[in-house]
Amino acid sequence: MTLRDHRVVVPDIYLLRHGETEWNRVGRIQGQLNSDLTDLGRKQAQTQAAILDSFDLNRIDRFCSPLSRTRATADIAFQGRPYTVDQRLMEIFCGSWEGLAPAERETLYPELSGTCTNDMDLYFKAPGGEGLARLQNRLRSFLAELTGPAIIVSHKVALIAIRGCLTGLPNTRLHELTSTQGTIIRVSGGVETHLDRTSDRFSTT
Repeated sequence: MTLRDHRVVVPDIYLLRHGETEWNRVGRIQGQLNSDLTDLGRKQAQTQAAILDSFDLNRIDRFCSPLSRTRATADIAFQGRPYTVDQRLMEIFCGSWEGLAPAERETLYPELSGTCTNDMDLYFKAPGGEGLARLQNRLRSFLAELTGPAIIVSHKVALIAIRGCLTGLPNTRLHELTSTQGTIIRVSGGVETHLDRTSDRFSTT
């Protein structure tokens, strides 16, 4: 890994967000807690498996967050192939907001909730939470150890933070990134390519 223009430079990586979970469906913040994949979530992981069929997975290192929703996704997407579990790929810890639905959060923390102007604020400002800086530190530590192309199964905010590190996007613009389930994002040379089998060609942003 090297640093150039505030961008972390690593070999090509392929990023998978876990499939939809029961808590995703109702808007509860999961953080480092867990909920099971829905039927749609399992179908999204199957779509990721179909996308990965175009790669030689036996030649690419595979990594996964230890949380059960990511491991369930990886088991499907990697079609039973082994992978390495790494604690540093866990989702951001969201403190007192973990497990709360939007209405519950706004009732219990009305003033703080009112200061959240975008989706990322919900995670970065969570009371007692990990915060962006510590999240980035552990993810950079993981990226620094990559020695070749890698496929990573992780979480919404963790993957957005990784993409910010790899593309050089300022922290103030991380909220502009989306994290779609059932797709794969390839990052090569600081450029993202979104791989989606529903389209005739890949889109690059």
